[in-house]
Amino acid sequence: MNQFKKKEFTIFKNFLLLISIFLSSCTHFSIPKELAQSLNNQLSHSSLPITQNISDTPFNEKNVNKTTFTFNDSGDFIFSPGDYSIPVMTYCMKSSGSSPSNHIYTISLMRGKLAPVVQKLNLKAPFYFPTSDIQIVLWSLESGLSYDEMTQESQTMINQIIPEYRDILRESFFSSLERKWNKISDQSDGKIPPLSESMNRLENELGEIGTRLKEMRDFRNTLRDVGHNYEELSRLINIKPSNKKEFETPWSKISDNIYVRFISEGSFGNIGFLQVRVLPDSGRIINSDSQTRHKLNITSLIANPNDQTIQPLSFSPLIALTGVMTSSRIAFNPRAATLLIALTLTVYPMNWDDFFKLEARLDDVKDKDVQNEIKRGNEILQKEHDELEKPLKEAGIISGKDKKYSKAKNDTREYRKPGGIKQLEKDFDKISGVPTKAKDGTDVKTLPDGSTAIKGTKNKHGLTLEIQPPKNDLKYPDPKIRIKVRYL
Repeated sequence: MNQFKKKEFTIFKNFLLLISIFLSSCTHFSIPKELAQSLNNQLSHSSLPITQNISDTPFNEKNVNKTTFTFNDSGDFIFSPGDYSIPVMTYCMKSSGSSPSNHIYTISLMRGKLAPVVQKLNLKAPFYFPTSDIQIVLWSLESGLSYDEMTQESQTMINQIIPEYRDILRESFFSSLERKWNKISDQSDGKIPPLSESMNRLENELGEIGTRLKEMRDFRNTLRDVGHNYEELSRLINIKPSNKKEFETPWSKISDNIYVRFISEGSFGNIGFLQVRVLPDSGRIINSDSQTRHKLNITSLIANPNDQTIQPLSFSPLIALTGVMTSSRIAFNPRAATLLIALTLTVYPMNWDDFFKLEARLDDVKDKDVQNEIKRGNEILQKEHDELEKPLKEAGIISGKDKKYSKAKNDTREYRKPGGIKQLEKDFDKISGVPTKAKDGTDVKTLPDGSTAIKGTKNKHGLTLEIQPPKNDLKYPDPKIRIKVRYL
């Protein structure tokens, strides 16, 4: 420790006492070490083993996203063995520093008290709020702001997305430190100045930890000055020009079966790509639904720059349990759009509405790969409808000459037929199946392949004969797909 004058030493000794109280009265401790630990307990990340090569089979993005995956209620991806490339929105996890494009990152795991707050925010907020607003909340969390110190817009997001975490945000690390310091300052008869006047000495004496405290203070002050202004707040981040990559991004080992690497040509706030390789238990790369499935929580990952001056990045997957992010940025990133459509067509159970949203967003995009994926999706939908309507054709209820009245971008194929209730009764009798009644008294038949025919006489749209797919049938990954005949 540096030699102080008597008064300065008294101030610093009282600071030691404050930190001792703040850090649960440790008997022996180092100020930088204990303060760093306390900061890390708020939000940090731990590194994972890395390797350049997993197997002799190269990762080829043209062959990815062809193996079935799903989600659990926590938003985890549940992968079958295979290769995946998942577009992600990126957020910087420091309120200062640089965020160079084309940087090489490794993957770390998010840790600390605020980790579950960030993870749930990144998972759910993008479907309801602009990414710029999410970034301001993340900066506020990382900078030690309490809930009450955040902007009204940030509080609204917390109230809607993560209300269960509001109480633990009532007093953050920085506000707690300031409160305890200023309490001692008030009792010192002016011998110890308030924290705002002591910060420069702390920053100088505590090295890297002091720098981090200064960054937290600077963001706090800037937020007070500019409010919820993303453009002004983002000026704290230095966007460097592209760096030339000198070697290939290594793989980070999540488990014995899962390896991940992050590829980005941009800085924070841009779309990057998490490439995932899921190995079967045998260690060989095969596409087999019989293999054990493996879980990965993408929002628990951090892109580690391995450089204190560069921003770590957190992620929001552009596809999740709640659907797909149809951000306008997708239209300007054909690579991300292509991969996202492929994922939408692979997730089980899939949602054709997600595909239609992407199709509408990308309607004017002329990229060949994007249009090929859209074409593939429409062909898959057509085949599913063709398969589902077979019982109607076999019973002679419809034919290949009947006109389809389906609306564009709809998971229901519709026909219209004259004859009213009498014709509906005749056609329903033609269908072979086991008759039952629904709870509301509707007549239902279960067909040999497990699909169901429903005679709708109370439908608000009129008289209908509807065919629904069997449950949990991979031929129909979206359980909402339908064939309807409306009787006029």
